[in-house]
Amino acid sequence: MIPAWTLLERKSIAALLTPEPRLPSAIQVARTVPPAEVAAAPIIRATRALIEHAQTADGLTLTAGGALSRADTRALFDATDWPDYDRASVLAVNKVLNEGDVLPIHMTRMIAQDARLLRASKGRLVATKRGAGLLNVSGASELFRGMFETAFWRVNLAYFDRLPLEHWPQTHIGVVFWSLSVAAHDWKSAEDLRASCTMPHERMPGALRDFTPYAMVTRVLRPLSWFGLLESKRSMEQRQPFSGPKRLYRKTPLFDRVLAFDVEVRRLPGAVQ
Repeated sequence: MIPAWTLLERKSIAALLTPEPRLPSAIQVARTVPPAEVAAAPIIRATRALIEHAQTADGLTLTAGGALSRADTRALFDATDWPDYDRASVLAVNKVLNEGDVLPIHMTRMIAQDARLLRASKGRLVATKRGAGLLNVSGASELFRGMFETAFWRVNLAYFDRLPLEHWPQTHIGVVFWSLSVAAHDWKSAEDLRASCTMPHERMPGALRDFTPYAMVTRVLRPLSWFGLLESKRSMEQRQPFSGPKRLYRKTPLFDRVLAFDVEVRRLPGAVQ
Protein backbone atom coordinates (compact mmCIF):
# COMPACT_ATOMS: atom_id res chain seq x y z
CA MET A 1 0.00 0.00 0.00
CA ILE A 2 1.38 3.40 -0.95
CA PRO A 3 -0.03 6.96 -0.63
CA ALA A 4 -1.94 7.93 -3.77
CA TRP A 5 0.06 11.10 -4.43
CA THR A 6 3.32 9.13 -4.80
CA LEU A 7 1.93 7.83 -8.09
CA LEU A 8 2.22 11.29 -9.61
CA GLU A 9 5.16 12.39 -11.70
CA ARG A 10 7.18 15.10 -9.95
CA LYS A 11 6.23 17.72 -12.53
CA SER A 12 2.56 16.86 -12.03
CA ILE A 13 2.86 17.39 -8.28
CA ALA A 14 4.40 20.78 -9.02
CA ALA A 15 1.54 21.58 -11.42
CA LEU A 16 -1.03 20.87 -8.69
CA LEU A 17 0.73 23.24 -6.30
CA THR A 18 0.61 26.99 -6.64
CA PRO A 19 2.34 29.69 -4.59
CA GLU A 20 -0.56 32.03 -5.36
CA PRO A 21 -4.05 31.81 -3.80
CA ARG A 22 -5.66 30.55 -6.98
CA LEU A 23 -6.77 27.35 -8.66
CA PRO A 24 -3.85 25.58 -10.39
CA SER A 25 -4.09 25.38 -14.16
CA ALA A 26 -3.76 21.58 -13.86
CA ILE A 27 -7.28 21.44 -12.35
CA GLN A 28 -10.38 22.21 -14.37
CA VAL A 29 -13.67 22.74 -12.51
CA ALA A 30 -17.25 22.27 -13.71
CA ARG A 31 -16.51 22.98 -17.35
CA THR A 32 -18.83 20.42 -18.96
CA VAL A 33 -21.37 19.61 -16.21
CA PRO A 34 -24.91 20.94 -16.79
CA PRO A 35 -25.31 24.07 -14.62
CA ALA A 36 -28.43 22.69 -12.93
CA GLU A 37 -26.39 19.83 -11.44
CA VAL A 38 -23.80 22.01 -9.74
CA ALA A 39 -26.56 24.46 -8.69
CA ALA A 40 -27.97 21.64 -6.53
CA ALA A 41 -24.89 21.49 -4.28
CA PRO A 42 -25.79 22.62 -0.74
CA ILE A 43 -23.25 25.45 -0.55
CA ILE A 44 -24.32 26.77 -3.97
CA ARG A 45 -27.99 26.69 -2.98
CA ALA A 46 -27.14 28.58 0.21
CA THR A 47 -25.02 31.13 -1.67
CA ARG A 48 -27.80 31.76 -4.18
CA ALA A 49 -30.27 32.16 -1.29
CA LEU A 50 -28.00 34.72 0.38
CA ILE A 51 -27.68 36.73 -2.83
CA GLU A 52 -31.42 36.57 -3.52
CA HIS A 53 -32.33 37.62 0.04
CA ALA A 54 -29.82 40.46 -0.09
CA GLN A 55 -31.41 41.69 -3.31
CA THR A 56 -35.04 41.47 -2.23
CA ALA A 57 -34.40 43.00 1.22
CA ASP A 58 -32.13 45.76 -0.13
CA GLY A 59 -29.32 44.23 1.87
CA LEU A 60 -29.18 42.02 4.96
CA THR A 61 -28.52 43.49 8.40
CA LEU A 62 -25.05 42.78 9.76
CA THR A 63 -23.96 42.67 13.38
CA ALA A 64 -21.17 44.88 14.67
CA GLY A 65 -18.80 41.98 14.00
CA GLY A 66 -19.91 41.69 10.36
CA ALA A 67 -22.04 38.55 10.76
CA LEU A 68 -25.61 37.93 9.64
CA SER A 69 -28.37 38.93 12.04
CA ARG A 70 -30.11 36.23 14.05
CA ALA A 71 -33.26 36.60 11.96
CA ASP A 72 -31.42 36.14 8.67
CA THR A 73 -29.35 33.29 10.10
CA ARG A 74 -32.51 31.46 11.20
CA ALA A 75 -34.23 32.04 7.86
CA LEU A 76 -31.29 30.56 5.97
CA PHE A 77 -30.97 27.72 8.49
CA ASP A 78 -34.61 26.76 7.93
CA ALA A 79 -34.22 26.95 4.14
CA THR A 80 -31.12 24.76 3.72
CA ASP A 81 -30.01 21.21 4.48
CA TRP A 82 -26.40 20.11 4.85
CA PRO A 83 -24.82 16.63 4.69
CA ASP A 84 -23.14 15.42 7.87
CA TYR A 85 -24.70 18.25 9.89
CA ASP A 86 -27.13 17.61 12.75
CA ARG A 87 -29.68 20.42 12.69
CA ALA A 88 -31.58 18.99 15.66
CA SER A 89 -28.48 19.10 17.88
CA VAL A 90 -27.86 22.74 16.93
CA LEU A 91 -31.41 23.70 17.88
CA ALA A 92 -31.22 21.68 21.10
CA VAL A 93 -28.33 23.76 22.46
CA ASN A 94 -29.23 27.18 21.04
CA LYS A 95 -32.40 29.07 21.94
CA VAL A 96 -31.52 31.60 19.23
CA LEU A 97 -29.14 31.16 16.33
CA ASN A 98 -26.19 33.45 15.84
CA GLU A 99 -24.29 33.02 12.58
CA GLY A 100 -21.34 31.54 14.46
CA ASP A 101 -23.61 28.80 15.83
CA VAL A 102 -24.31 27.49 12.33
CA LEU A 103 -20.99 26.55 10.74
CA PRO A 104 -22.23 25.92 7.17
CA ILE A 105 -23.94 29.33 7.01
CA HIS A 106 -20.99 31.08 8.66
CA MET A 107 -18.60 29.47 6.16
CA THR A 108 -20.85 30.17 3.18
CA ARG A 109 -21.22 33.85 4.02
CA MET A 110 -17.48 34.36 4.50
CA ILE A 111 -16.54 32.48 1.33
CA ALA A 112 -19.17 34.36 -0.71
CA GLN A 113 -17.77 37.67 0.50
CA ASP A 114 -14.20 36.65 -0.27
CA ALA A 115 -15.41 35.55 -3.72
CA ARG A 116 -16.82 39.08 -4.17
CA LEU A 117 -20.38 37.88 -4.59
CA LEU A 118 -21.51 39.86 -1.54
CA ARG A 119 -20.04 42.92 0.18
CA ALA A 120 -20.61 44.84 3.39
CA SER A 121 -21.93 48.39 2.98
CA LYS A 122 -23.03 50.65 5.83
CA GLY A 123 -23.97 47.80 8.12
CA ARG A 124 -25.72 45.82 5.39
CA LEU A 125 -24.69 42.80 3.33
CA VAL A 126 -25.49 43.57 -0.30
CA ALA A 127 -25.15 41.60 -3.51
CA THR A 128 -22.38 42.69 -5.85
CA LYS A 129 -22.97 43.12 -9.55
CA ARG A 130 -21.03 39.91 -10.14
CA GLY A 131 -23.08 38.00 -7.57
CA ALA A 132 -26.38 39.19 -8.98
CA GLY A 133 -25.22 38.29 -12.49
CA LEU A 134 -24.60 34.68 -11.48
CA LEU A 135 -28.07 34.05 -10.01
CA ASN A 136 -29.45 32.54 -13.20
CA VAL A 137 -28.99 28.78 -13.52
CA SER A 138 -26.78 29.46 -16.54
CA GLY A 139 -24.31 31.13 -14.17
CA ALA A 140 -24.18 28.19 -11.75
CA SER A 141 -20.99 26.70 -13.18
CA GLU A 142 -19.09 29.97 -12.79
CA LEU A 143 -20.58 30.44 -9.33
CA PHE A 144 -19.50 26.93 -8.33
CA ARG A 145 -15.98 27.44 -9.66
CA GLY A 146 -15.62 30.78 -7.89
CA MET A 147 -16.84 29.43 -4.56
CA PHE A 148 -14.70 26.28 -4.90
CA GLU A 149 -11.52 28.21 -5.67
CA THR A 150 -12.16 30.69 -2.87
CA ALA A 151 -12.99 28.03 -0.28
CA PHE A 152 -9.86 25.93 -0.77
CA TRP A 153 -7.25 28.36 -2.13
CA ARG A 154 -8.13 31.78 -0.74
CA VAL A 155 -9.87 31.21 2.61
CA ASN A 156 -7.87 29.80 5.54
CA LEU A 157 -10.11 26.92 6.64
CA ALA A 158 -8.15 26.68 9.90
CA TYR A 159 -10.18 29.71 11.02
CA PHE A 160 -13.31 27.58 11.31
CA ASP A 161 -11.94 24.69 13.39
CA ARG A 162 -9.21 26.52 15.38
CA LEU A 163 -6.90 23.50 15.25
CA PRO A 164 -3.19 24.30 15.75
CA LEU A 165 -2.19 23.14 12.26
CA GLU A 166 -1.87 26.47 10.46
CA HIS A 167 -2.70 25.89 6.77
CA TRP A 168 -2.43 22.10 6.63
CA PRO A 169 -3.39 20.50 4.23
CA GLN A 170 -4.30 23.56 2.14
CA THR A 171 -0.61 24.01 1.32
CA HIS A 172 -1.06 21.08 -1.09
CA ILE A 173 -4.82 20.91 -1.53
CA GLY A 174 -4.59 20.31 -5.29
CA VAL A 175 -2.57 17.16 -4.60
CA VAL A 176 -5.15 16.12 -2.01
CA PHE A 177 -8.01 16.46 -4.51
CA TRP A 178 -6.22 14.43 -7.18
CA SER A 179 -5.42 11.77 -4.58
CA LEU A 180 -9.08 11.60 -3.58
CA SER A 181 -9.98 11.10 -7.24
CA VAL A 182 -8.09 7.78 -7.22
CA ALA A 183 -8.44 6.75 -3.57
CA ALA A 184 -12.04 7.57 -2.61
CA HIS A 185 -13.97 5.23 -4.91
CA ASP A 186 -15.10 3.12 -1.94
CA TRP A 187 -16.12 3.95 1.63
CA LYS A 188 -13.07 4.92 3.70
CA SER A 189 -12.44 6.56 7.04
CA ALA A 190 -10.99 10.02 7.45
CA GLU A 191 -7.86 8.44 8.90
CA ASP A 192 -7.36 6.25 5.82
CA LEU A 193 -7.97 9.14 3.43
CA ARG A 194 -5.63 11.38 5.38
CA ALA A 195 -2.89 8.75 5.15
CA SER A 196 -3.45 8.16 1.44
CA CYS A 197 -4.15 11.67 0.18
CA THR A 198 -2.11 14.17 2.20
CA MET A 199 1.60 14.85 2.10
CA PRO A 200 3.62 14.61 5.35
CA HIS A 201 4.75 17.77 7.07
CA GLU A 202 8.34 17.09 8.13
CA ARG A 203 8.42 19.90 10.71
CA MET A 204 5.05 19.02 12.28
CA PRO A 205 5.55 17.82 15.89
CA GLY A 206 4.14 14.41 16.69
CA ALA A 207 1.52 15.85 19.04
CA LEU A 208 0.10 17.99 16.23
CA ARG A 209 -0.16 14.99 13.90
CA ASP A 210 -2.86 13.65 16.20
CA PHE A 211 -5.10 16.47 14.95
CA THR A 212 -4.68 15.64 11.27
CA PRO A 213 -7.55 13.13 10.89
CA TYR A 214 -9.98 15.66 12.37
CA ALA A 215 -8.54 18.45 10.19
CA MET A 216 -9.01 16.16 7.20
CA VAL A 217 -12.72 16.12 8.03
CA THR A 218 -13.17 19.81 8.83
CA ARG A 219 -10.98 21.21 6.03
CA VAL A 220 -11.46 18.69 3.21
CA LEU A 221 -14.07 15.96 3.54
CA ARG A 222 -16.97 17.89 5.08
CA PRO A 223 -16.56 20.98 2.87
CA LEU A 224 -16.38 18.72 -0.21
CA SER A 225 -19.66 17.11 0.87
CA TRP A 226 -21.20 20.59 1.00
CA PHE A 227 -20.02 21.08 -2.59
CA GLY A 228 -21.78 17.81 -3.47
CA LEU A 229 -18.52 16.02 -4.33
CA LEU A 230 -18.34 13.56 -1.41
CA GLU A 231 -20.92 11.63 0.56
CA SER A 232 -20.66 10.13 4.03
CA LYS A 233 -22.32 7.56 6.25
CA ARG A 234 -21.95 6.22 9.75
CA SER A 235 -19.63 3.28 10.19
CA MET A 236 -20.77 0.12 11.96
CA GLU A 237 -17.39 -0.06 13.66
CA GLN A 238 -17.44 0.49 17.40
CA ARG A 239 -15.45 3.44 18.72
CA GLN A 240 -14.23 4.44 22.16
CA PRO A 241 -16.95 5.62 24.58
CA PHE A 242 -18.01 9.26 24.13
CA SER A 243 -16.05 9.62 20.86
CA GLY A 244 -19.17 9.73 18.70
CA PRO A 245 -20.00 7.69 15.61
CA LYS A 246 -17.23 7.12 13.10
CA ARG A 247 -18.00 8.26 9.55
CA LEU A 248 -16.92 6.90 6.20
CA TYR A 249 -16.55 8.92 3.00
CA ARG A 250 -16.49 8.31 -0.75
CA LYS A 251 -16.77 10.29 -3.98
CA THR A 252 -20.14 11.10 -5.46
CA PRO A 253 -20.56 10.59 -9.23
CA LEU A 254 -20.37 14.38 -9.53
CA PHE A 255 -16.75 14.44 -8.31
CA ASP A 256 -15.24 13.00 -11.47
CA ARG A 257 -17.58 15.02 -13.67
CA VAL A 258 -16.78 18.34 -12.00
CA LEU A 259 -13.03 17.95 -11.42
CA ALA A 260 -10.58 17.13 -14.22
CA PHE A 261 -6.82 16.87 -13.73
CA ASP A 262 -4.07 17.41 -16.29
CA VAL A 263 -1.40 15.18 -14.72
CA GLU A 264 0.88 12.26 -15.54
CA VAL A 265 1.02 9.13 -13.39
CA ARG A 266 3.99 6.88 -12.81
CA ARG A 267 3.73 3.11 -12.96
CA LEU A 268 4.84 1.78 -9.60
CA PRO A 269 4.52 -1.58 -7.87
CA GLY A 270 2.00 -1.75 -5.03
CA ALA A 271 -1.53 -0.54 -4.56
CA VAL A 272 -3.13 2.73 -3.60
CA GLN A 273 -4.45 2.78 -0.04
